[in-house]
Amino acid sequence: MSGTVDGAGVQGDPERLLSLLPAHVRARDEQSGGALRALLSVVAGELDVLERELAGLYDGWFVETCGEEPLSHLAELIGLTEALPDLGEGHSWRTAVAHTVSYRRRKGTVAVLEQVAREVTGWQARAVEYFRLLATTAHVNHVRLDRPAVASLRGANRLDHTGGPHLHTGRSVAPHDFERGALDPLTRTAEARGTASGRGRYGISRLGVCLFTLRSHPVGDADVPGLWPEARPDGPGRWTFDALGRPAPLFAAVPRTEATREESAGESDLPVPLRPRRLHALLEAARHDALDARELPLAVRIGRDASPLPPDRVRVCGLEPLAPGNEDQACVDPVTGRLLLFRGGAPLKTAEVFVRYHYGALAEVGAGTYDRSEGFHRALEADGYGGEGIDRRIDVGPGGAPSTAAGVHRALEALAGLPPGATVVVAVGDNASRSEDLSFDVPAGVRLVLVAASPPRQEPEKGSQGRSVDAACVPAGLRPHLRGSVVVTGGLDSSLVLDGIVVEGDVTVRAGSLARLVLSQCTVTGRVTRAANALPPDAPRAPGGTRRLELIRSVVRAVDWPEGVQAIAISDCVVDAGPDGPAVTAPGAHLTVRASTVRGTLRVRTLDAADTVFDGLVRVEDRQEGGLSHCYVLPGSLTPRRFDCAPASREHAPGAPVYASEEPGSPLYLALSRTCPDAIREGGEGGTEMGAYHHLRRPLRLAAVRRHLASYVPAELEAGIIWS
Repeated sequence: MSGTVDGAGVQGDPERLLSLLPAHVRARDEQSGGALRALLSVVAGELDVLERELAGLYDGWFVETCGEEPLSHLAELIGLTEALPDLGEGHSWRTAVAHTVSYRRRKGTVAVLEQVAREVTGWQARAVEYFRLLATTAHVNHVRLDRPAVASLRGANRLDHTGGPHLHTGRSVAPHDFERGALDPLTRTAEARGTASGRGRYGISRLGVCLFTLRSHPVGDADVPGLWPEARPDGPGRWTFDALGRPAPLFAAVPRTEATREESAGESDLPVPLRPRRLHALLEAARHDALDARELPLAVRIGRDASPLPPDRVRVCGLEPLAPGNEDQACVDPVTGRLLLFRGGAPLKTAEVFVRYHYGALAEVGAGTYDRSEGFHRALEADGYGGEGIDRRIDVGPGGAPSTAAGVHRALEALAGLPPGATVVVAVGDNASRSEDLSFDVPAGVRLVLVAASPPRQEPEKGSQGRSVDAACVPAGLRPHLRGSVVVTGGLDSSLVLDGIVVEGDVTVRAGSLARLVLSQCTVTGRVTRAANALPPDAPRAPGGTRRLELIRSVVRAVDWPEGVQAIAISDCVVDAGPDGPAVTAPGAHLTVRASTVRGTLRVRTLDAADTVFDGLVRVEDRQEGGLSHCYVLPGSLTPRRFDCAPASREHAPGAPVYASEEPGSPLYLALSRTCPDAIREGGEGGTEMGAYHHLRRPLRLAAVRRHLASYVPAELEAGIIWS
């Protein structure tokens, strides 16, 4: 029953109440002008409100249907007074409240420790009883064969988990930054240091809960070979799975974890790099029909229209020789994400190679195959057009224009002749690599949205303003790659939004009056720049002077904007120009930075920043405006007023930021390490970390899991939290 609100109160549908009255009363009311109907419409409106409140109260009795506010009351009823950390939109501690009673019935078990850690942090977890891995003198009558004091070198598969070098390649297979010894089966002698400090582990009363902060994302679909990306040539006869040619470890798919699982998590349940021996075991299972080939974590196809190589022709580098025969074969190194091709036993120098694989990432920053719907909506709002309808959608890739750079150019030719105020969406629906520059003009008053997305399965109906941009695109599962630069020319009050694209070059705005440029969830290996002298002094400005550059959850090398921009906004981004390179150069702009990592020098007119790591000298011309809050600033920088920043003074400098990895292909790229000073790692607003991974709230998750696990740890045991 619906109701409206006007000056007379809440109006409802009075028919239900009128049907309860005698027929002669209803007839007399119609003859007298409907005064009774008008009165009952107000009563019906209030009755609707009362019924909704009663229904809400009934739903509040159940954890599955209650709202977030009644959820806290239910938590108090079962004694769960410790609030869980806010993990952002889309996360709720409903499952923790629902399962708390059942968890308390199984206190002290390894499975419960893992499940509580998963629900509190949102990360995969594995609990390890380190007292079971102590090397002790065995009693002759009670020999423990599962706990040998001397490691057997014949169990090479077990030795991989120790983090040592690969026996054939010499490279680290399971670095502690990823596994932290959670799967290490070897026994150790006792350590005096405790697990609570994060340093000692093995002891009589020790157990650890290892948290895995990475996520595994698939690239390519086993059922749609046309969406597989092309492998990157890395020399004669060598290719890389990564489109940018970066050495990056391969991952396997991680199944969805059941909350009521009783057994401890194993390697197949955790987002860890794919070991060569694990890949070999999976291939062997597929070769003997014990595993469907489509469930393998990777696949290789030689030729655009060829079939994927069968499992017996995909070999693991260093572990097995080539199979006999003259067929095409691929040798894969999952540690670095490289592969070699052979034909007839001889190296294959050149070929079109298409791959399917999984990669790991700490957060959804930069271009990726994850669901980008939230960030895409955020980019449209930042562009200033909101959720208005679109005038034209052009699909590039499967079912649309050819998946080449020429196909994209042909799609962009449709921009000519559009009236001001039009919105055009060019949806790139594949993972192809396009090898040339992309140059186009955006007419005056037109917004162009170039997004990695596929059309919805069911076309949404047009409303009063047409289809919304959000409803016309599905921005997930795709990561197209452009081997070239994006060069755009914009008319007066024009706008460009790039979302989910990998650009191996620069994004350049040349002569014109492009009013707004938004890069959302993109990876740009070059600069975001404006051509010098691109804007004449007498050029007309957009209404309100709204020339704006915005970067959202993107990874770029530098921002170089010598003139023609009034405001630059950077949020949840990585800007990495190296320790001494120019990261941001915009002497005439006001820069706003939120929760980002800026590595390199910075020069702007005014600066407003929060929760950001400025790992380079900062030069702000006008230091009377703006300010910095909860930021790390390199000593010697010239900035406006600071609030609760690090270092507080030269005498109390905490030290420079320490990153888990500085390699762009690493899943922990520019993430703050465990050894980073606490003033930086926990110096963000609310005790969170500074930098591009601020939104993960890692310190809050770790503090919360320590508190919540305390009541589940067996008596007289000491538990420690180990994380990567």
